[in-house]
Amino acid sequence: MHCFDFIPISIATLTPSSQLGLDLYQAEADTENYILYRGGDYPLTVNDLERLRARGVEQLFISRDSQAFYKDYLREIATSGDSENVSLAVRTQAVTEVVRQILQEAFSEDNTEQTIDAASQLGTLTADILTNDQFAVKDMLKVLHHDYATFTHSANVAFYCGMLANELGYSKEVVEEITAGGLLHDLGKLEIRDELLRKPGKLTELEFREIRMHPIVGFKKLAYREDLVEGQLMMTYQHHERLDGKGYPVGCVEDDIHPWAKLCSVVDVYEALTSNRPYRKAMPRKKALLIMEREIGSAFDPELFRCWQSIIEQS
Repeated sequence: MHCFDFIPISIATLTPSSQLGLDLYQAEADTENYILYRGGDYPLTVNDLERLRARGVEQLFISRDSQAFYKDYLREIATSGDSENVSLAVRTQAVTEVVRQILQEAFSEDNTEQTIDAASQLGTLTADILTNDQFAVKDMLKVLHHDYATFTHSANVAFYCGMLANELGYSKEVVEEITAGGLLHDLGKLEIRDELLRKPGKLTELEFREIRMHPIVGFKKLAYREDLVEGQLMMTYQHHERLDGKGYPVGCVEDDIHPWAKLCSVVDVYEALTSNRPYRKAMPRKKALLIMEREIGSAFDPELFRCWQSIIEQS
């Protein structure tokens, strides 16, 4: 088989004694060949996974024909709840993969109804992980993707929103709503030309104005929905507002900005700084926090930023 016949999967999603029902392969060093590591009917052991990690192996491969089967496996793990056979770290990895897959599918259809339904389901699924007493921020941070795609950014922002909301002491129900709001916050970007979003050079004034319209576009898509709460709408409409009134689309100040939008603003900027962009590489976490710290009180709510800073620095 050729290299394009295979897709990588993270070994962090594999559980001991699980019979995946699909063959696992390893890539041969310095070649484009793939060799069978484990047949689908032969279960993995704890020692197998430990040996792979000791060798620095983070990925195995499956045939592209098996992708649908693997997606079903991930969803089963993600929704497994508290189980002796599935660690929370494995479930965390599975949830992040499932969220990205479903959000990518929903965004690619540009179907608002489908996207909102997906956001609600994924908000519940994610909040169940984030509010678990055994949840570790470091497990979440190490499995997130950082490629530049609207659905990836939205997924990461949603996870971050949920983490911050949980740390602030919101109830599980509210963490679910805030997480779902994070998934929807950039819905308006689906109406912006992809080549503009991926432009590597400096934007013209006209292009910048077009991009600055996405909170309004997203809000209009959601405004008449009866299954969304005010805070979720404001996360879409106000996540680029600043405390000093220099944000957009309106230039709201201080208390005119919804608390959930202020929360979303902090993690939205952090995610943008720490992920790859067409015009620059991802920044280290520490540097991103230092840059953001300069804008405490002008762009970011001090309490929200300090709480987020504490989450990241302790992970």
